[in-house]
Amino acid sequence: MSPSYNLRSEKLRTGSCLCKSVNYEVTGEPISFRVCHCQNCRRASGSAFMANIFFKGKQVRVVSGEEKLKVFADLDTASGAPLHRYFCTECGSNIFFRPTSKRALELDYKLISSGTLNEEVDWVPEAEMWPECRRGFVKGIQTRPTKHMHKL
Repeated sequence: MSPSYNLRSEKLRTGSCLCKSVNYEVTGEPISFRVCHCQNCRRASGSAFMANIFFKGKQVRVVSGEEKLKVFADLDTASGAPLHRYFCTECGSNIFFRPTSKRALELDYKLISSGTLNEEVDWVPEAEMWPECRRGFVKGIQTRPTKHMHKL
C-alpha cells in the first residue's frame, strides 16, 4: 500500500521515543514516505539512512512529554534549507522534524521518523532522497520508481 493523503481517513496511529517519555499520535494517511541518504540524516539517525513519513502538521499531535522535546536547528543541510529536528532529551530518539524552506512551510510538513511508530505499516517508500550519497553496502531500497529528490 502506498501512502496517499486523504482528510476523510481518520485512522489514528501512535508513536513514541525509546524511553516512552514523548508520545504522539497521527491521524489519517501520510502525504509521502521517503528514505534519505544525506549525511545529516545518517548522522541524526545513527544509521545508513533515515526513513521519513511526511504528514501535514495538523495531523500530528504530541499527547505527552512535550516538555521533553528539544529542537536542533540543522542549518548545514545538503539542500541548503534548514531543518528543525525534534528529539527526546531523555533518550535522544529523533521523533520528527520540520523543513523550513518557504515551500515546506507553506505546505506545513512534519516528518515523522518511521521507527518511532508503534503500529506496523505496510507503506513502501516513494523515493530515495540523495541516492548518490548511499553508503556502499546499501544497494538500494525497494521504492516506487526512484527519483532524485533533493529539495522540499
